[in-house]
Amino acid sequence: MEEILAKLPSDGAADITGAIDIYTNGGASKSIIAQKLKDLATPGASTTADDEWWPVYEDYWGNDNNYADTFVQNAASGTLPEAMKKELIKKGIAYQGVWMYAVHSFDKGMRECNVGYWDRGMAYYIGSLEGEYETSADYESTGNLLYFLAQKRCAEFGTCATATDPTTIAAVNKKIQSAEYAGDNRDRLYRAECTDARIATAFDGIVSQMTVPLVQGLLKYAWKADPANGADGSCGGESGNDAATVGAVGDDNCAKSWAEGWAFAAAVLPQIHKCDVTAAATIRDNLDIAAAEPMKDGVAAVKAAVEGVYGCLGIICSDVGEFQSSTGVYAGMEACPDPPAPAPTPSP
Repeated sequence: MEEILAKLPSDGAADITGAIDIYTNGGASKSIIAQKLKDLATPGASTTADDEWWPVYEDYWGNDNNYADTFVQNAASGTLPEAMKKELIKKGIAYQGVWMYAVHSFDKGMRECNVGYWDRGMAYYIGSLEGEYETSADYESTGNLLYFLAQKRCAEFGTCATATDPTTIAAVNKKIQSAEYAGDNRDRLYRAECTDARIATAFDGIVSQMTVPLVQGLLKYAWKADPANGADGSCGGESGNDAATVGAVGDDNCAKSWAEGWAFAAAVLPQIHKCDVTAAATIRDNLDIAAAEPMKDGVAAVKAAVEGVYGCLGIICSDVGEFQSSTGVYAGMEACPDPPAPAPTPSP
């Protein structure tokens, strides 16, 4: 992934062909790696048929079991602006292909009572470039995969252990690695305690927490791509412009933010659609790069749509936090209120 990112710099010319070659063939490390990134996105329908989530994504994307690879290949071969292609390719690889393969590995470990697959899920979640000790230098991510995304988003949404300080662990990363989720349940699988209901509960919790940074990315770039936010966002003056014409005001900021919004939306839309078809349609109508303009209904409509399915996604408002900068929370991006805790049951 690091090699691919070097081919697709945010502030320089892209080598699309080179990036796709690394994605497909493995790049400089191809002689030693177990699987190539494209392999993760194209494992074969029989491999994923019994998964809980892969078939949901396959169904949403038109019965395409290789939906993540299709997303990446379409971005690479299409006629979109280069600024869009770069974001769609690198985020499609990491946050669709690798994300789902990590989920698949946890799922397979749970179903087959195989601790090796459970460990593999964590390996794909974290990646090989993160630190190995619990120090601030390790918490401040040095990788490029899903652990890294959670650390990056926690700084922007106030969900790090210390608010916006990414040198403290993201709440998402802490929960996923906790005894309740990954830790103790790995040991239950190791001991072949395969019918323990806590394993399935942990799997559901891991998937929900892995979804939080995707939702945070969706919200961040929905705000940035909303032309109503003017110079404070990325798409001021771009209302009415489609993907082929965004950036006509002189830079690629709108194209980049719109593409990032769509990449994050695409990574979570199948889950949202399963929860609420109308909410998913609202989000897609506003962020899909095939639309006639970015964010036609405004960020408030998208925010309301995704917040309305938090319960179904297994997350709460405080998991997501609120999009902010060093000067405060952006207008309209305040955290939604969590439902009150249930009243304690009276003693008999």
